Amino acid sequence: IKNKTSGMTYEIIIVDNDSNDDSVALVRKTYPECLIVESKQNLGFGKGNNEAVKKAAGKYILYLNPDTELITNAIYGMFKFLEANAIYGAAGCKLIDSEGEIQFTCARTYPTPFRQFSYLAMLNRLFPESRTFSTVEMNYWDHRDSREVDCLSGACIMARKELVDALQGFDEKIFMYAEDVDFCFRTKKKGWKIFYLATETIFHHEGASSGKRASRHFSAIMQRASNYYFLAKHFGHIQAFEFKAAVGAGSIIRLIVLVILTPFLVQSKPEKMSPDIFGKYFNLFLWSIGLRNAHR
Repeated sequence: IKNKTSGMTYEIIIVDNDSNDDSVALVRKTYPECLIVESKQNLGFGKGNNEAVKKAAGKYILYLNPDTELITNAIYGMFKFLEANAIYGAAGCKLIDSEGEIQFTCARTYPTPFRQFSYLAMLNRLFPESRTFSTVEMNYWDHRDSREVDCLSGACIMARKELVDALQGFDEKIFMYAEDVDFCFRTKKKGWKIFYLATETIFHHEGASSGKRASRHFSAIMQRASNYYFLAKHFGHIQAFEFKAAVGAGSIIRLIVLVILTPFLVQSKPEKMSPDIFGKYFNLFLWSIGLRNAHR
């Protein structure tokens, strides 16, 4: 941030969610000008950020994941856009992975039962140009142009402080993963618009924050559990139940496809075969019928 950000004044507030190492001492020694919010327990993404906002003095709040890396003056680009466009309550930018590929999660739409089913049943791969079978990432769009969107990734959202205060920040009942969807949904209900800036780019080393838990299907199950909560909260329990059913049906189809294709993939593309790939979708199916939970 310090090396890449110019043209504006800002403060840096760091949340330590019970890191259990020497992170806090290191930051205090190396960056004494930064404000650190310490927690003695892992509060989750939303609540941790809410605690930081209580200390913030700026006109805008930038939520920025610890697994991101600035390569340009992207923060100023988002700030400049919001300063010039009063109808937008929040803005985000293009996120790219370590290989330079755009992460379509940076600008997406809301989860629905059918979009989840399309992903798990791989209908989005069969019909990549189709809007009907698209996932929340809107795969039919290459994300190379700027536009108004429904949702931004929580890895990088710049929002007006007045909006954050009006929403009372993130929903603290969401431990992680769908808090950004809920935040953006409530932003639009308040009458604000949301914009995606493809002209600004940030590296996002996705998944680094989940750590070893991801290998135990923590991420996959928590994502669905958070989306289930979001749908129940805003669209009712019937649609939330339909989402769970879509996860179950889609996971069964994915497992069947994997069983059929595994002999061919082992020979032709062994690098694509994760030893735990069957476990992921089996555990998603178990979650859909209430036999598995996302453990924190």
